[in-house]
Amino acid sequence: MRLVSFNINGIRARLHQLQALIDTQQPDVIGLQETKVQDSEFPLADVEAMGYHVYYHGQKGHYGVALMCRQKPQDIFYGFPDDGEEAQRRMIGVRLLADDGESVTVWNGYFPQGENVSHPTKFPHKAQFYRQLTSLLNEHYRADERLAIMGDFNISPEDQDIGIGEASRKRWLREGKASFQPIEREWLEGIKAWGLTDSYRLCYPENNEWFSWFDYRSKGFDREPKRGLRIDYILVTQPLADCVQAAGIDYELRAMARPSDHAPTWSDFAITLSPSA
Repeated sequence: MRLVSFNINGIRARLHQLQALIDTQQPDVIGLQETKVQDSEFPLADVEAMGYHVYYHGQKGHYGVALMCRQKPQDIFYGFPDDGEEAQRRMIGVRLLADDGESVTVWNGYFPQGENVSHPTKFPHKAQFYRQLTSLLNEHYRADERLAIMGDFNISPEDQDIGIGEASRKRWLREGKASFQPIEREWLEGIKAWGLTDSYRLCYPENNEWFSWFDYRSKGFDREPKRGLRIDYILVTQPLADCVQAAGIDYELRAMARPSDHAPTWSDFAITLSPSA
């Protein structure tokens, strides 16, 4: 089973990248973030033609998530259980069946960026989103289930996930810019402590040269060494961590023409999915 998480930064502008991702990787499940399209305008026919069951949860112009599954899911979940009508469309999940008869649940999220610790609404919203995820885990799942939470978390977990230069790192911290503030890392560590592990770090515990987001304006991807942040990942419970086979970040996709500012991140597991009954 290959899972791919990709902040596509506008699905209608990146169908060429999505097709290339499928052609080169043949994932079982693709989680897309920042689709930036309301449900009535989602390019469903184009995406279904790529050979997937497609589920989406979006709104006009901002945010938006989608899941593409080779096998038809047993269940689909739109948003957090406590989301109201006005909630931003940032979370979607599926429950899939493996060929051993056990289920695999995959949630895909576009976590709020937060902007700055001093922002009166955006940073508190980011904190609230992590609280909602914590409640979802505590109330609906167990750490001994097969569960993956993937997406754009908008937090660099450790300093080795920061590739913007030491001067910029210190300046961001000093100015309160969101992405690796100590309080943000506490939120992330909180959900990890529930029972989630970063599948990329299981394969590359020491690597500090690969990132998943690169700023357009400063041309971070084109520089050498590349300048970016690793803020996209796939967190898994122990039953999935035990069968991780490989993981990576797809720089070839990021190098395409008219790319998203993010590179897809992927993980392979020694599990085979089956169609639902």
